[in-house]
Amino acid sequence: MAIPERTELLPFCPEVEAWSLQRGPSDPSAPYSGFNACHYVGDSPEHVDFCRRALAEHLGIDTAHIVIPTQTHSNRVVTIADEPQPLDGVDALVTDRKGTALCINTADCVPVVLADPEASVIGIAHSGWRGTISDIAGATVRAMEALGASPRRIKAAMGPSICAQCYNVGADVARQFTERYGADSGVVEYNDRTPHINLGRAVAINLIRAGLDPLAIQLPAICSYHSAGAWPSARRIGTASVRTLTLIMLR
Repeated sequence: MAIPERTELLPFCPEVEAWSLQRGPSDPSAPYSGFNACHYVGDSPEHVDFCRRALAEHLGIDTAHIVIPTQTHSNRVVTIADEPQPLDGVDALVTDRKGTALCINTADCVPVVLADPEASVIGIAHSGWRGTISDIAGATVRAMEALGASPRRIKAAMGPSICAQCYNVGADVARQFTERYGADSGVVEYNDRTPHINLGRAVAINLIRAGLDPLAIQLPAICSYHSAGAWPSARRIGTASVRTLTLIMLR
């Protein structure tokens, strides 16, 4: 199996491989058709393993060097080093090891890749609304700092995720975002009195608060809900379905 088409992230960092994979050829009536390397969404272990082996072959690494956590919308970050780490309840990863692919799975939430090429330190985070409120992106930056990265050197990019136009929420969720980011931040928008959240903008604010240069942050360019044929959207096709894999690796 060849891996599907991808959207490049951090193309200005030649030392880093970073991208999000499309779903690829799939049957709209079969929620697990296409590429899926996510092991906890109800897909068959055989299909997940097949996709991971195809990914490893494409990268030229062993499947053991593909690191995929079981995400739970937490703000927990794990540093991947020589000793194995439990990856249940983990939503962000950092490392300074070359040839180790850090991966996050999403289906509307924001995948965030981060790199300090000078320090050879990378990170990746899954930032849904809960992770955004609890600042998973900022926690990832701080974990990278512990490995020698500098926030002023870190470049960040966000992969395909739901846009503000499509992401309507309840009043309680909107209130939490207003309290954290302020009414004038542009994070909470209203359409016919219904609140909508601009997750990408909120994540960018978290990264800026963590010390990143605003010019070093790339916002999402693709809406997963609008493009649900190519990119999985839990809001459109349900949670029992494939996920978008986003990856970052030091070459």
